[in-house]
Amino acid sequence: MNEFQFYKKRNFSAYINDTMQFFKLYGKDYFKTYLSINALLLLLMCVISYFTFKDMFSNMSDPTLAQNLLFSDGNIGFMILLLLLLFVVSIIISITNIGQPIIYTKIAEKTGRTEIATSEILDQLFKIALRFIVFGVISMFILMPVFMILILVGALLSIILVGIPILIIGIPAVMVWSMQALIVYVNEERGYFESLKKAWKILFSDFWHIVGSSMVVYILISVIQSGLTMIPYFIALGSFISSGANPGNFEFPPLMIFMYVAGILITYILLNAFYIQQCLVYYSAVESTEHIQAINEIDNIGKNEA
Repeated sequence: MNEFQFYKKRNFSAYINDTMQFFKLYGKDYFKTYLSINALLLLLMCVISYFTFKDMFSNMSDPTLAQNLLFSDGNIGFMILLLLLLFVVSIIISITNIGQPIIYTKIAEKTGRTEIATSEILDQLFKIALRFIVFGVISMFILMPVFMILILVGALLSIILVGIPILIIGIPAVMVWSMQALIVYVNEERGYFESLKKAWKILFSDFWHIVGSSMVVYILISVIQSGLTMIPYFIALGSFISSGANPGNFEFPPLMIFMYVAGILITYILLNAFYIQQCLVYYSAVESTEHIQAINEIDNIGKNEA
């Protein structure tokens, strides 16, 4: 029997509380698996990002004095190769980062176990990787234009204040819609547009509770991320002042670049809270239409009486 109730009708507070409860119960095993799968990929991405930002910031400070590893005519081939590698690694990390929460919750719900082997997650990730890529490619032409139009309309209407609520509510709504479509696409193996249709129904099944709780979780992540990314700017400001506010004497300190890259790494890890919360939205939507938990409870009563 599951210690954690996946199929459950939830309201605003339950989405947030159950996300926290999930990590209390599964967190240690979940992040052990997460690091087993992603540690090397994240390290590689951080190393590439570090040298990319190092050269970029050096050019911003003084292009004539910058000692570029990447941004120079003699290293153009190496730069293209490295950026291509960063692109490929980013895609793989996106698949593993979003795929693990979906797979982990699915296995935990089916088995009731609080410890899941890394090999189980990897086996499922390999099976669904192609679906992730297909979903991503199609979404570039379907969901991405919707997202961009929403931002553009909201930004234009912000002049007369109408666009502000469009941005505040619309952006999280589209994020939830796309995440639910992906979960349906992977878990139920439906077609792309069929998944979008079901995700739309999930979104509006309890719109304010779903979007509101998603906003809270994402805002918390964004606040932590902003706090981390502000540290490099304060480091740079201190270094600039100590140089006598002379751009010619100023160099971006390595600690600033390190903290900037570390902020990216921590953001990837924190986003797991948002992905798990979205998985709970999916299971709640399934429960509201299929009443799986109620049926299981009736079956258990029948077994006990027998």
